[in-house]
Amino acid sequence: MSTEVIVGSACNALSKELKRPTGLNIVLTLLMIGALGHLLQTMPQIPAFIFGKMIYGLLGTLLSFIFGIIGLFVTYGFYKLKKIAWTLGLPWLLFEAVNGLLSLFIFPPITVSSLIIIAASSLITSIPVILYIRSKKEYFIC
Repeated sequence: MSTEVIVGSACNALSKELKRPTGLNIVLTLLMIGALGHLLQTMPQIPAFIFGKMIYGLLGTLLSFIFGIIGLFVTYGFYKLKKIAWTLGLPWLLFEAVNGLLSLFIFPPITVSSLIIIAASSLITSIPVILYIRSKKEYFIC
């Protein structure tokens, strides 16, 4: 398949012709769960965690909301096979993986067990998704 950029109606027609791989559907499900998890963190008393720091209050709520919106944007872009989603999605997933890894090792396991689970799930899902998305670059043409 060619790596040239296709625009306009040709792009829409070609996107409809390409069959989304089953693995990408699984990735979309994982990304949607992750984005909804960020949006659920906007509830009061649930801190956001960024590189090992727990952030409470309005700032934590705002960061969780922004992360959830970014996650939904990337997920929608992957669903539509948009090249911009591939370009922005990889750094986003890398951020999620690094954030999960750092948070996993910084939080004490006894006091913040729910955040340990969130950090571990973020780490466990981000790395395989990054590897899979990188291998399917040819699907993201528009």
